[in-house]
Amino acid sequence: MDGQQGQPSQASLALAQAHFNKGEYAEAETLYSAYIRQCACAGSEGAAPVRIL
Repeated sequence: MDGQQGQPSQASLALAQAHFNKGEYAEAETLYSAYIRQCACAGSEGAAPVRIL
């Protein structure tokens, strides 16, 4: 993927939007889902561990 490792890629998001605009919804959904997973992972990298009581 483009961008720094662990960081969501703006190019991936743009590609997903291009597929969506062409009516290629399945491809767009796959790319959007991957982008969202990247965001979730990037957001959790510096987070403190969760402590369950």
